[in-house]
Amino acid sequence: MSRGSQGHEYNITIFSPEGKLFQVEYAFKAVKTSGLTSIGVRGDTCAVVCGEKKVPDRLMDASTITNIHNITQNLGVITTGIPADAKAVVTRLRQEAAQYLSLIHISEPTRLLSISYAVFCLKKKKNTNLRKLYS
Repeated sequence: MSRGSQGHEYNITIFSPEGKLFQVEYAFKAVKTSGLTSIGVRGDTCAVVCGEKKVPDRLMDASTITNIHNITQNLGVITTGIPADAKAVVTRLRQEAAQYLSLIHISEPTRLLSISYAVFCLKKKKNTNLRKLYS
């Protein structure tokens, strides 16, 4: 097993001695250490998300801090974890949605957007030796 300089396992298929995937455990750890709580509830015709807002410094404008982001006019996400990784996720999702809209001229279904982003993450983890999102 090759380990990174920080002691992280970068391969996506390496299991811990407890039988859990290391990458999934790193993602859960990143969310837990962020100290934020996010909740989402889905109904038949709507969805509601709410997140805790923590302003890291008194000198920062509280209205500029948010974990809820618009992806398209009808689609949004809530992020919890490392802010730089969350920004990268939101940017990638916006690019995917805009590309789909420009090609097909309809809004991309949520399921397709989530699948295409998951495939992107798997390809990135497989083909690069860089630090992965939320690890």
